[in-house]
Amino acid sequence: MRASQAVAEVLRREGIEYAFCIPSNKLIDAVAEVGIRPIVGRQERSTINMADAYSRTTNGEKIGVALVQQGPGAEHAFGSIAQAYSDSVPLLFLPQGDPRKAHGLRTSFDAVEAFKPITKWSARLDNPATIHDQLRRAFQLMRSGRPGPVLLELPIDVADEEVDEALFTYEPPIRYLSAANSADVVRAIDLLMEAERPLIRAGHGVLWADATDELVEFAELLGAPVATTYVAKSAFPENHPLSIGTGGTGVSAGIRAFVPDADVFFSIGASLLNTLGSFHLPAGRTVIQSTNDPNDLSLQYPIASALVGDAKLVLNQLTEELKKRLAAKKPVSASRDARAEVAATNAQTKEDWAERFASDEVPISPLRLVSEMIDALDPDTTIVTHDSGYPRDHLAPHYASTKPRGYLGWGNSTPLGSSLGLALGAAVAAPDKVSVCFLGDAAFGQCGLELETAVRNKIPVLVVLTNNSQMTGYGHHHPIAQEKFGHKELSGNYAEIGTALGAVSYKVTEPSEVGATLRKAIAEVQGGATVLLEIITGALRHRYAAVDVIPS
Repeated sequence: MRASQAVAEVLRREGIEYAFCIPSNKLIDAVAEVGIRPIVGRQERSTINMADAYSRTTNGEKIGVALVQQGPGAEHAFGSIAQAYSDSVPLLFLPQGDPRKAHGLRTSFDAVEAFKPITKWSARLDNPATIHDQLRRAFQLMRSGRPGPVLLELPIDVADEEVDEALFTYEPPIRYLSAANSADVVRAIDLLMEAERPLIRAGHGVLWADATDELVEFAELLGAPVATTYVAKSAFPENHPLSIGTGGTGVSAGIRAFVPDADVFFSIGASLLNTLGSFHLPAGRTVIQSTNDPNDLSLQYPIASALVGDAKLVLNQLTEELKKRLAAKKPVSASRDARAEVAATNAQTKEDWAERFASDEVPISPLRLVSEMIDALDPDTTIVTHDSGYPRDHLAPHYASTKPRGYLGWGNSTPLGSSLGLALGAAVAAPDKVSVCFLGDAAFGQCGLELETAVRNKIPVLVVLTNNSQMTGYGHHHPIAQEKFGHKELSGNYAEIGTALGAVSYKVTEPSEVGATLRKAIAEVQGGATVLLEIITGALRHRYAAVDVIPS
C-alpha cells in the first residue's frame, strides 16, 4: 500500500464520500480507487467553500475534505481556509506538497508554516509509517472543543512510498464532551433569576452541539427572547414566539427593539467577538458567557459569570438548575410577558416594512425580491445562504429559518463570492433539500464559473442574483474615485453567462414576474437542474445597521 492509498483508506474508514478538489494531487486517484467521489471545481477558493458547507450541513457528522496541488493550489486556498477558521468549521485540507528535497527553497511554498495561524493544526505527512497516527490526531482535533480546519500536506514523493500494512491500524476517534462546573451553573442562574430583561444571544456553538431543542426548552422556561448571530442563524427557530431574529453588521427589527434595553445577556456557544457576522452588545450590561473554549472568555467584554463546556450539556445543566429554582420562586422577569412583546414587535415590523416589501418600482427593489423569496421558499425543505454585503443584510434579518442548518450564515470573515461554493457543498450534503444562494453581481464575478461545476457534476442549485450594475455601498467610501472614474459601476448579462455555462437561466425586470419565475426555478431545481435567476434591481441600501441601533 502506497502512502497516498493509506490516506485514502483512512478517509474511507471515516465514512468520507466526497473529495472536493482541483487537480493535480495524487490523492485524487487514491480516493477514487476506494469509492470516494472527486468533485472538481473551477478554482480553489470555491472548491474549499464546498467542503466547508459540506461540514456545516452535516453538522460535522461527515467532514468536508479538500485536495489541491502544491504551490499555487495551496496559495490560492488561503482565503477560504481563513474563512473556515474564523467561523469555526471542521475541514480537512490535504494539499499536495513539493518533494522533500525542495523544502526550504525560496520557490517552494511552505503550506505547513503559512497555514498555521488559520488552522487548528498544520503538519506534513513526511513519514509513511505515521500517516494513520497523524490522521487520527487530525480527526480527533476536528471533533474536539472548538471546531476548525486541519491541514496535512502530503509531499509528492512521499505519496508513492510504501506503507507497511502490518503496522497500519486505524479506528475513527470519537467526540468527547465536557459539561460546566456546577458552581458556575448556580452562579449563572443566580444572575438570570434577578434579571429584569434577560436576553439570550446564541452563537455557532449551539449548532455544532446540536443543541437547538435544549435552547428552546431553556428559553421557554426562562421566558427570555432569543437572538442569533448571522453565523448561528437557524440555531433557534425563527418562527418561535421568543425569536427576535438574527444580526451581524445589520440586525433584525427584533434585535433593534430588545437588545438596547436588555440588562443581562446570556451568550451561549459564542466567542463574543464583534465581527460583521456577530452583533455587538451594549456596554455596561451583565454578561454570562458559555463557550467550549476557555480562550474565548472576556476577550471583548467583562463577564460576570462563565460556563465552559459543550452547549448541549451546559443548557441541560442550566435547565435542571432553573427548574429547581422555579419550584420555589419566580424570576424577577416573570412580571414581563416577553412573548407578547415579541409579537407586538413583529406586528409593528410587518407594518413598517410592508410598503418596501410590496414595492412595484422599476428597477426592482431588492426588498421586493426578498419578500418574494420568503413567499416562494419552504424553510423546512430549503438551505439558503447569502453572500457578502447588502444581499446578506437584506436577506438574513427578514428570512425566517425554521430548522437547524436550514440557513448557512457566515461572516466572521466575509470574502466576497463565497456563497455559490457554499450552496454547492450544501446541495451535495443534503440532496433532498433545495439549495439556494443569494448574491450580487460583484460577488458573481468572484465565483460565477462554479455554475459550470454544478452543471457538470449534476448538483442542482438555485442561484438568485441581484444585479444593480454596481458595488453597492462603496461609493461613499471613495467619493472622488466615483465622481471622476465611476469606480463602483459594473456591467454584465449574467443570464447569458449562465446559459453559456449550461444552467437554466432567466432574467427578470418586472416586479410582477418575480414570484412566478422563482416558483418555476424552484421546481426545476427539484427536478435536478442548475438554475440562475438574474433579477435587475435598484441599488437599495435599506437596513438596520448594528452600529446605529445598539449603543456601544
